[in-house]
Amino acid sequence: MSTIRFQSPRRAARPAMLWLLLLAAFMPAGCAGLAPTADTASPAADRAEADAVLGRLQEKNATLKSFKGVGRLTVKRDGKIQMDERLAWVGADPSKLSVVLFASGFPAVRMASDGEWLYYQDGQEPGLPVKKIRSSDPEFDRLLSISIRSSDIIELLRGRTPIREHRSARLLPVAAGNGHVLLLERIWGVHQKIFLDEQKSEVRQIEVYDASGRMLFQANFLEMQLVDGYRVPGRLVVSNHQTNAQVQLVVEKYWADIPVTPTMFVLEPPG
Repeated sequence: MSTIRFQSPRRAARPAMLWLLLLAAFMPAGCAGLAPTADTASPAADRAEADAVLGRLQEKNATLKSFKGVGRLTVKRDGKIQMDERLAWVGADPSKLSVVLFASGFPAVRMASDGEWLYYQDGQEPGLPVKKIRSSDPEFDRLLSISIRSSDIIELLRGRTPIREHRSARLLPVAAGNGHVLLLERIWGVHQKIFLDEQKSEVRQIEVYDASGRMLFQANFLEMQLVDGYRVPGRLVVSNHQTNAQVQLVVEKYWADIPVTPTMFVLEPPG
């Protein structure tokens, strides 16, 4: 009588598994494209590209440390002109700024920041007091009706992009192939957006937000000009659509790499 031997299920499955592996190895390449593939290198590559774009923005006009200019400042609120006067300014990296707003050809408002104090003098009458507030990077919202810092204004007047403190950067395409947007993020979310052209080289728009997601300001370089080898603003618009405020600066004259002294950024009280 012959003996019937039963093969264990584990040993029986091995030839079947071998055939399945061989079949998968020789399947036509076209079939593989039907399944999604995870690109594990993509996140790292995206971060590297975002950091590279951010690095190029930080290098732009990096050697332009001091400047001055004159132009016309127009401030609108709810579509109505609140101010349309001549403006003169002197700036020095990173946070020294002095501005004089004229009315009928005479100085009407003076503001200055020396990196430690904000100085403010309002009015044309002689002997008016100088207000002094301790601040290393003050906001110029009293003059411009927009929450923008002294360091932000200096960067914009240098033809650069203000870069707020952030934890990470992401670069994403804008819908309909209309360039890219660089997102600067903190732990609680995006707090700055930098819109770029298709080549990721020219900045079209800058948006800055606070921790709660409220817009602080939006900046647009509408016209640029070449001064001593630097591309600097010819016409600059800063706005906040949430408060319906808009500020336009038309630059009439611009001087780069000027000598500056600490006294330029201090307003002395009347003697």
